[in-house]
Amino acid sequence: MTNSNIERAARTIAAAIVHGTTGDPALEAAQVLDELGLLAQSTDPFSTPGKNRPAPSPAAVAALDQCRRAKNVADTARAQAVGMPGKPDVSAAGGEVRFVVHPRSLADWKQWMHALGVGDARADSTGVSMTVRCTVGGVRARLVGIGVPALYGEQLADLGRRTAVRP
Repeated sequence: MTNSNIERAARTIAAAIVHGTTGDPALEAAQVLDELGLLAQSTDPFSTPGKNRPAPSPAAVAALDQCRRAKNVADTARAQAVGMPGKPDVSAAGGEVRFVVHPRSLADWKQWMHALGVGDARADSTGVSMTVRCTVGGVRARLVGIGVPALYGEQLADLGRRTAVRP
């Protein structure tokens, strides 16, 4: 099977080289081929005959679904977090919702933990912030409290002053 456009393209290129009016016969030949519709303009590499688009892997489909669900949960949570303390920043990335808050007191922090249903989950301290992992709306979530370790430190210092033995 031969492509009938090959002969037409060859004649067009030869004419551009022999009878070209510009100093660049290759450019002139390409422009004429384009005007005649002989240049392919496929933006999809799989539209070429013989190229088959691979089926998405189950893991990729699951990850995409998880990311979509996380974004939906983050959008809903963003609206619900309007009245909460600590200037919340709610975002979704990698199939996880992240709540970054700046509580002014431990009561504010506990209010966030209660609102997200965290309960007595173990928190990880990075020195400047405290991170608690939980699930919100069936999606993995992370509550990050900026300044929470310092608030706990202040609480411990207050307890130490109250229980200190005086000489």
